[in-house]
Amino acid sequence: MEDQVHLLPLYEQVRHSILAGIASGQFAEGSFLPAEPELMSLYGVSRITLRRAIGDLCADGRLQRQQGRGTVVMPGKVRQTLVSLSGFSETMDGLGRKAGHRILAREDDADAPAIRGRLQADALVRFDRLLEDDGRPMTLETLWFDAARFPKVVEPVAAGGSFFAALRDKAGIAPSHAERQIDVGFPSAEERGILAITSTQPVYRIEKIVTDAQGHPLALSQLVTPSHLVTYTIKT
Repeated sequence: MEDQVHLLPLYEQVRHSILAGIASGQFAEGSFLPAEPELMSLYGVSRITLRRAIGDLCADGRLQRQQGRGTVVMPGKVRQTLVSLSGFSETMDGLGRKAGHRILAREDDADAPAIRGRLQADALVRFDRLLEDDGRPMTLETLWFDAARFPKVVEPVAAGGSFFAALRDKAGIAPSHAERQIDVGFPSAEERGILAITSTQPVYRIEKIVTDAQGHPLALSQLVTPSHLVTYTIKT
């Protein structure tokens, strides 16, 4: 270890060593860490020290304990530019990852007057979706758009497709602008269950409205993403 690492508490030294092992490919993403006795021997530490280091990495989202199976190495954070107009699928494709859209609920003629007014919608439809990164939960999304304006977009989205792709392919429209409002908080019990996170792990709460070249609203999304899964950057 580097000299400055030796100055850290022992559990922090182990934490750094595990991270270095992940970075070098010794512990590949998606693989399970060796059993505790092997890691204790590798790092020359007690079970208590090892478990504290692993617990911190689990809290950071870099590792995940799976009951009866062990501790798996999770993918690194997704980096996303806030001014980007790329949809979730496009972002994941650019990173070489597989995007998924799992439909949790659908409501036709949704009773949401405020959102209906903001979207100037005649037939508001709402989809609750779980956005997945290589099959793992990443973002809980509530997507709203006007089914009367975009009737051919509804079924591709209902089938688990990308909204942006369906908008482009079925309606011939691409978003030109996006406005986002970002807050940070803690997940509800329902959100924790869907996203497989704990009550102490913070989440980004983002409301995004996208518009066309004329400024007409196309859709509104309300997204909940665990903060350990994504890093947002801003270009000016």
